[in-house]
Amino acid sequence: MQARRVHGPQSYASSSSTASTSPLSGKGPESPQAASEAGFTAGQLPEAVPFDEILSASARERHCSPCCCASKRTAQLVVHTFRRSRQRRCEWRRLDIVLAAPSAEVAAEWVARINGALRQAHQRPGALLVLVNPFGGARRARRTWQRTAEPILEAAGARSVVVETERAGHARELVEGLSAAELESYDGIVAVGGDGLFQEALNGLLAVRGSGGKAGVAAERMRLGHIPAGSTDAVACSLHGTRCATTAALHIALGDRTALDVMRVDTEDGGHRFAACVGSYGYMGDLMALSERMRWLGPGRYGLAGALTLLRGRAYGAAVSLLPAEPARAGARLECRSPCALCGACGAAPAAAAAEFQARSHRALGEGTWRHVEGRFRSVMVAVSPCRSDMSARGLAPWAHLADGRLTLVLVRECSTLQYLRFLTSIPRHGVEPGRFGFVEVAECTAVQIWPRGHESRWNLDGELLSDNRLTVRVHRGLVSVFARGVE
Repeated sequence: MQARRVHGPQSYASSSSTASTSPLSGKGPESPQAASEAGFTAGQLPEAVPFDEILSASARERHCSPCCCASKRTAQLVVHTFRRSRQRRCEWRRLDIVLAAPSAEVAAEWVARINGALRQAHQRPGALLVLVNPFGGARRARRTWQRTAEPILEAAGARSVVVETERAGHARELVEGLSAAELESYDGIVAVGGDGLFQEALNGLLAVRGSGGKAGVAAERMRLGHIPAGSTDAVACSLHGTRCATTAALHIALGDRTALDVMRVDTEDGGHRFAACVGSYGYMGDLMALSERMRWLGPGRYGLAGALTLLRGRAYGAAVSLLPAEPARAGARLECRSPCALCGACGAAPAAAAAEFQARSHRALGEGTWRHVEGRFRSVMVAVSPCRSDMSARGLAPWAHLADGRLTLVLVRECSTLQYLRFLTSIPRHGVEPGRFGFVEVAECTAVQIWPRGHESRWNLDGELLSDNRLTVRVHRGLVSVFARGVE
């Protein structure tokens, strides 16, 4: 059976990628069409393998013995790529396509051609700083890196400098401490662990960007990646639609790039931090505070803490002020799917916009016409991304996008435990949809301020409990670039 065509270069499906060129393109002797003429054969081969979905190629020899007294060597060309799951297109698996070559020389020539062309794809990372949290989640980050992610990146020719974190905040310290020369030597920073580790890397990188100088300039071009190995992994789920570590590693290896909104959270005590998922006050804050006292139970503590928090049925007084977003644009009420025109329109953040993230979110208080809401709430949530998870494929905010410059504010007013349970159980299937429950208000905004009244809960910001509950939040559109293309 003759080998079927391996297509020439195509553009990546991420929002800001461009097509690459390759010696394999065209119709000359170096074109993919020449494969069959060169004598390559294969037992089974997909209809097409886009060139930009190839990790690399290698050659090997297979020993076979047609009879007991003779041994024959067969040269083979191996194309390292991936395949999409039939059930879930966003979930990828590694795939090696093996073609029998007429000789070892021909196989070696094609390996050189393919890998040489791939090296010209400048969007692919050549060197990565990899941060591994060996303690988070089910303590599987080290195994996930060694068995799943590292082999994929090695196959793509990416070099990795691996550092294991030793304590909370260590990842941020490591990133903040990078010199300009070190930053220039890397093409990206990868967090192998849970959402908390990604947030630390994010905050460290933005701290360097805010410092200016050569280090700040080098940090601006840096991409972030998340290889999921935590308890929820909402970042990876929102970026790729799955918690699959293989999928996340493949997106990094292929050099996918898209912009990501980030929200800056300023507290009244003068502190600030950045987040890429969600901040929750009330139910989720109480749940996290209780689960922290039950860490000895492992990941199972979240279910128990959730049930106990639900039964307590607490509501909290708060004054909420929000700066409404502009009326929804075309495509804004569609789920964020790759390629997303709305997120693709963001592109790279201009220098002026990128500088705004250093200013306190309180600056927004003097802009536009604010709306004010006061009452007692079972929960207040501010999401900057869809916040997908294993439990909610559509996400907490199903209409949110990765880079549309909007926050989704969810206000769950005081209600009965049964009503709140109905609200919680609807999230896995529907997310939080406007109008589904009379006691739930959903609003799109660009900034929000929450001021507790009376007895207070705790703010849970992407899995981290804040020490100050009075805060102001502002979204910064496309502030960072990540190794992703969005959910296919």
